[in-house]
Amino acid sequence: MADGLVVFDGGLSAEVLSRRARPPVLMACEWMEGDLPSLTVDNAEGARMAVEHLLAQGHRRIGHIAGPEGNVLSIARLEGFQAAMAEAGLEVAPDAIFEGDFSMDSGARAARDWLRRDAAPTALFCASDEMAVGFVGAVQRAGKLVPRDVSVIGFDNIEVVQHLSPALTTIRQPRHLIGARAAEMLLEMIAAGSLSGPSERIALEFIERDSVAPPA
Repeated sequence: MADGLVVFDGGLSAEVLSRRARPPVLMACEWMEGDLPSLTVDNAEGARMAVEHLLAQGHRRIGHIAGPEGNVLSIARLEGFQAAMAEAGLEVAPDAIFEGDFSMDSGARAARDWLRRDAAPTALFCASDEMAVGFVGAVQRAGKLVPRDVSVIGFDNIEVVQHLSPALTTIRQPRHLIGARAAEMLLEMIAAGSLSGPSERIALEFIERDSVAPPA
């Protein structure tokens, strides 16, 4: 048996992780209901940062490419998006939420849907960088330009997005720090012989690049 576990999947069965014989468990990035200690970022706040930046640029028709249904990250980022829009006094139309699954393919599918719209959003907050990459590639192959025709913000700051043209504006998760701190927290639990411990949040960072401009 392992001396401890760092679990990155909030979709696991809570029953599995509640067995008495289990070692110390720390949730990282994702989380689940219950009292397991966790290390997370404020996903709703990251979405709020993205929307507020788009609003400051003058956008009002803002859409969202959501992550997979039921995923805790998807839920938190969607809630943050909706809250920021509501605070700005803006209604989110049902067709402004595009289905996604964190993959580039789902971003491309959202782009094809966006291209068919007569009054499409002028800006999109994507719940992952991979979906943003898929979206940008598909709209630009169709002859549209980012950010001239549509502004795009992602979430994660994966390495490739700074090399795109245009480079992607995004919300940075400090992945190395999350991994290192998760290991430290778990080792502290193991040393204490405890199944419980404190939960922590690590700050996100807004990374401004070239994929956002005022609406045409």
